[in-house]
Amino acid sequence: MKRIGLILIILLIAFSSGCTDNGQSKMVEKGDNVSVDYVGKFDNGTVFDTSLIDVAKEAGLYDANRTYEPMSFVVGTGQLISGFENGVLNMTVGEEKTLKLSPDEAYGEYNEEYLVPVPKSDLENASIVPEIGKQVGTLMGVATIVDITDSNVTLDFNSPLAGKNLTFDVTVVSIEKASKE
Repeated sequence: MKRIGLILIILLIAFSSGCTDNGQSKMVEKGDNVSVDYVGKFDNGTVFDTSLIDVAKEAGLYDANRTYEPMSFVVGTGQLISGFENGVLNMTVGEEKTLKLSPDEAYGEYNEEYLVPVPKSDLENASIVPEIGKQVGTLMGVATIVDITDSNVTLDFNSPLAGKNLTFDVTVVSIEKASKE
């Protein structure tokens, strides 16, 4: 009888201490649907994006029209930059990790060939008032106006994050395992 009592006490201690597998130990693998909270920063520590409302407010990035919640994606499908997707592999729910990404793992190097001059009249005909820094949608994708002359507007099709080293503080919130069909 003492032995059964001792076993029950050991089991009680194990369960209350978290020494059991409650599903938290599954690791992120390719094909899994993962939700993460993240804070994206430049090398100098400046926050450029986050899923956390408090961090956004503190960094002066808060946008009332945006929903701040964990970002969900399927790992290995190219939905996100490669360094981010590769960085979450083998993480577990609740795990925190800092990912330091070079431009090659993020948005690539800045490419001068992605600067495209277009006639100013083309934008005006599309009812777009050219302004430096304004983003415009085109058939080739979204571009930022970086220069305006009397006759031309230069559109930059590089990502605003191209050529930059990026750091992401990531916390895995949930993992939905890919079905093994």
